Amino acid sequence: MRRWPYRARRFSTLLPKTLPRALLPDTLFGRLVMGIGLGWLVLVAAILWVSLRGGSELADEINRSHLDYEASLIARDIRQSITLRLDTLETLATAQAGRLRARGESLDEADVEDVQRRLSRHSALLELFDSAFVTDAQGEVKAFMPSLSGAVGLNVAEREYFRFLHEVGRPFVGRPIISKLHDRRPLVVMGVPLRDDEGDFAGMLGGVVNLRDGRFFLDLRSLRIGEQGYAVLMTSDGTVLSHPDQNRVMQQTPTAWEGPLLEKALDGWQGTGIGRLVDGEPALMSFHQVWQPGWVVGVFLPESQVRQPILDYVRRQGWVAAVVVLSMLPLLWWLLRLGLSPLRRLARQIALVGQGEIPRITLDTSLDELRRIARTFNDVEHERGLERAERHRRQAYLDAVLRSSPLPMFLASLDGRITYVNPALESLTGLSTPAFQRREWLRRLHPEDRPVLFALWRDAVNGGHELHRQMRFACGERGMMWLELYTSQVMNDGRPQGVVGFVKDITHLREQQKRQLWEAEHDPLTGLLNRRGFDRRLNDTFMAFKERGDVAALILFDLDSFKPINDDGGHALGDEMLDAIARCLEGCVRRDDHLARLGGDEFAILLPGCGHEQAVRIADKVRHAVSELSVMHDGKRYRVTASLGVSCLGSDDDEAQAVVKRADAASYEAKAQGKNRMVADARCG
Repeated sequence: MRRWPYRARRFSTLLPKTLPRALLPDTLFGRLVMGIGLGWLVLVAAILWVSLRGGSELADEINRSHLDYEASLIARDIRQSITLRLDTLETLATAQAGRLRARGESLDEADVEDVQRRLSRHSALLELFDSAFVTDAQGEVKAFMPSLSGAVGLNVAEREYFRFLHEVGRPFVGRPIISKLHDRRPLVVMGVPLRDDEGDFAGMLGGVVNLRDGRFFLDLRSLRIGEQGYAVLMTSDGTVLSHPDQNRVMQQTPTAWEGPLLEKALDGWQGTGIGRLVDGEPALMSFHQVWQPGWVVGVFLPESQVRQPILDYVRRQGWVAAVVVLSMLPLLWWLLRLGLSPLRRLARQIALVGQGEIPRITLDTSLDELRRIARTFNDVEHERGLERAERHRRQAYLDAVLRSSPLPMFLASLDGRITYVNPALESLTGLSTPAFQRREWLRRLHPEDRPVLFALWRDAVNGGHELHRQMRFACGERGMMWLELYTSQVMNDGRPQGVVGFVKDITHLREQQKRQLWEAEHDPLTGLLNRRGFDRRLNDTFMAFKERGDVAALILFDLDSFKPINDDGGHALGDEMLDAIARCLEGCVRRDDHLARLGGDEFAILLPGCGHEQAVRIADKVRHAVSELSVMHDGKRYRVTASLGVSCLGSDDDEAQAVVKRADAASYEAKAQGKNRMVADARCG
C-alpha cells in the first residue's frame, strides 16, 4: 500500500500529454474512458484484421487459380499457333514439293526467279509468318517472300535450324536470333524439311516470326490481367521473347525475377507461386511450358492488385466502425462521470495534499472503499513525511562530511556527469562546482589521457568494478600536475546509483620517480648514460634489429694518455677532462644517438638506424674532436687521444653483447696500432 501513490504517478505519465485535458484528465475516470475506448478500438481492429486476413487468403486462392488458368490458356494458344504454322509449312512442303523443285531437277539447280514466283503464290504463309524462304540442300536461300535485298543467295547451312532439319528431318522451331537482314530485328525461325522423289533431304521451307512487331506475339504483348498484370514469353535459357516493354525483348530475364520460381520454371516446372517484379514489388507468378520449342509462359499479377479489393472493403468497414465508436463515447462519458464523482473529489484532495495545501484527506462519502483508501493514504503520507525528514537529515550530514573532508572528492552519475565536488577538490584544481558541472574539466585534462580515461570509465561502469588511474591535469596557476584518480560505484539494493571519486596530488611523487629513474641510468659526473642505461638501450636496439631489421652501429673507445692527468692533477683534473669529452661528444652525434660512459675513461656511442659508412665518419669525427681537447694545470696543458673500435649488428648475432665484443676488440686493435686511431670491425664492411 505504501507504493500506491508512486504507481499512480507513474501510470499518469504514460497518458498522452498532447490530448485535451477535458477528454483525458489525470484521473481514474480518464483512464477508464481511455481503456474502454481502446478496448472498442482493439475489438474493431481485430474484426477488421480477421476480415482482411480471411479475405486476403480467399482472394489469393482465387487469383492463383485464375492466374494458373490464364497461363495455361496462353501456353495452349501458343502451342496451337506453333502447331498451325508448322502444319502449314509441312502441308505446303508436301503438296508443292514437286513444283518448288521444278520437276525432277534438284532444288539447287532450279531457276531462282521461277522458285520465287512459285513461293509467292502461297498467300497462306504471309498470314502466319512475317516472311518465308526456301533453301536448297546446301543451305543456300533460293527464294524469299516478300522479297528482301540480300536474302536470296544467303547461305544458312551453319544455322541451328538448318542443321537440325538436315540431320533430324523433323519440323523445328529455332531459338531467337538477331537478323542481319532486317535491321537487327529479333526473329524466330520455324522450318520443315523438303525431300526429293527418293525421300532424301533437298532443302527446307522456313517461316520467320518478328518478335518485336510481328503478328505472332502482338496479342500476347497487349494482354492485360486486370489493371497491372501482364504475360511474358521466354525461352528455357531465360531469353525474353515477348514483354509489354519492347526494350526487354531478346534480353535476359530481369534480375529482380531471379529466384526459386523462375529457376524451377526454366527447368521445366509448371505452377503458381509468389516472387518479385522488376521494381521489387511482390507479385503472384504462374508459369506454364510450351514444350516443343522449349518456351516458358509467365503471367504476373502484383500483390497490390490482388489485395486492393479487400483493402477497399476493409477501409469502408473501418469508417463505419469509427463512426459507431465515436457515437458511443458521449454516452460512456456521461455514465462514467456520474459513477466516479466521489473518486474525482478524492483525486482533488490527493492533489492538494501533494501540493502541501492541506495536511491530510477528509473525504465525506458513503462509500466504504473510498474511506479506507483515504485512511490508508493519510497513513502513508504521514510515514512519507517522517522519511523525508530523515532523508533531509542524512543528506545534511553527508554534505557536512564531504565539505569538511581534506581529501578531494566528487560525486558523478554513471554517464560521467559530475554532480558535486567538495572544497578540497575545488582548491586543488581551481575549478568550482558549477564549472565541473559545465564539464570545463575536460579542457583541463591532458589530450593524451582523455580517450584512455573515458574507455576505463565505461569499462568500470559496465563491469561494476573500481577505477584506478593516474592522469595529467592543468590545475590553473599551478600548471600541469599529476593526479591519481580512484572511483567506486555507489550501490543501492544491489543496483548502481552513481560514482564516488577521490583525487590525490602525486606530482611530487612522479617527479621523484622520474629523477630516481634518471639517476639510476646516468653517470653523475658527465650526465651521459651509465652501463645500466646503455645496456637497456642496446637491448631495445637489438630487438628492433631482430624484429624489423633496423640497422645499428656501435662505437667503443677509451682515452690514450689519460693516466698522467690523474697522476699530475688529481681526480679533479681528470673529472674536468671527462666532462669536456662528454660535451664534445654531444656535438659529434645525432639527436637520437645514445652516449654512455661505461666506467673510468671508457665511452660508448650507440647509433640506431646508422649504417657502416656513416658510423665510420662519426667515429673519425669523434677521434678528431677528442684530440683537440685540452686542460690546464700549473701552467701545463694536458691532451688526450682516443682509440676507437666500430662494429655493426649482424644477422647471426644471437645476443646484443656480440656487437660489444667486436667493437671492444676493434678498439684494442686501434690502440695496438699506435693509438689515436679508428678501426672498424671487418664484418661491418
